[in-house]
Amino acid sequence: MTAAQQTTHAEPARGPVERWLPAGAAIAFLVAFPFVADGYLLHVANISLIFILLAIGQNIITGYTGMLSLGHAAFYGVGAYTSALLTLRLGVSWPVAFLASGVVASIVGMLIALPCLRVRTDFLSLITIAFAQMFFVVANGWMDLTRGPMGLTGIPRISIGSWVAHNDMAYYAVFACIVVVTYVAVQRILNSSIGRAWEMVRDDEVGALSLGVDVTYYKVLSFGVGTFLAGLAGSMFAHYIRFLSPDAFLLLESLIIMQMAILGGLASLPGSVLGAILLISIPEALRSSEPLLITYRPGLAGALLVAMMIWRPQGILGRTRATPPIVRQISDTLRRLVGARPVANP
Repeated sequence: MTAAQQTTHAEPARGPVERWLPAGAAIAFLVAFPFVADGYLLHVANISLIFILLAIGQNIITGYTGMLSLGHAAFYGVGAYTSALLTLRLGVSWPVAFLASGVVASIVGMLIALPCLRVRTDFLSLITIAFAQMFFVVANGWMDLTRGPMGLTGIPRISIGSWVAHNDMAYYAVFACIVVVTYVAVQRILNSSIGRAWEMVRDDEVGALSLGVDVTYYKVLSFGVGTFLAGLAGSMFAHYIRFLSPDAFLLLESLIIMQMAILGGLASLPGSVLGAILLISIPEALRSSEPLLITYRPGLAGALLVAMMIWRPQGILGRTRATPPIVRQISDTLRRLVGARPVANP
């Protein structure tokens, strides 16, 4: 069976209850959660919702299109600074700044993607790492615009018309609506011809070219959509924390976002949600009892990711075909080191 046939292979039909019950349960949980959670749990939930958006964007690029990008935090930062500067310096309303942050991050992402398409997938990760480092240097050194390491303070709260978000519950309501709308919109894109083209490019780029798929167009589009979501997440973060400094968008943040996508499951929207919740909520839940877990969270998350790449490189809810070649290579190398047999490609 060819890659194209695998991609278009129809899944078994599900009944209305099977299709809508998980979505209904998730929405019911989102609605009920703020009424049973305390202030601290609401804060953790708000941060988780921001990272869910980031993980979905990362998964579009890596899981659905097969491109390994390790600079997602830089696009997150572009969106955050765009929204903060528009509202602080120009007095732009938050809804306009929110959309502008996504558009600016998307344009930057597509401009980065164009030269990246001329190199192999493993070099793409190096180019995005270089861009992330460049973003940090610019944000840290451009004192007149970003105030460098002193950061931007006094960023306005989220407001829509005369309504202003004054507490965590208000922010939660806005963030939950954004994530639900984004999830549904991305799901529709993935079920369309665009999503099928992304999967064909991921599974067999040469085969996709032979079938007339414009590989360059769909790769750039994938970067554009993924970084658009990162920009939106940046706006949410900026107006929620109300303080920005370059330290919030280090390479480590990009690695954590990638860990969320891989841990939850590549080419799986539920996996993006699960990965973000696990890597944000669990360390926060253990903060008071085990402070060392917070200090060593990146190392623990890295160890968990190594374990996942040895025994399940596609993630908890992901599919093997969605695993990028470089991730499969790393997974096979790690399995050989521990004496396990490499995972066979489907």
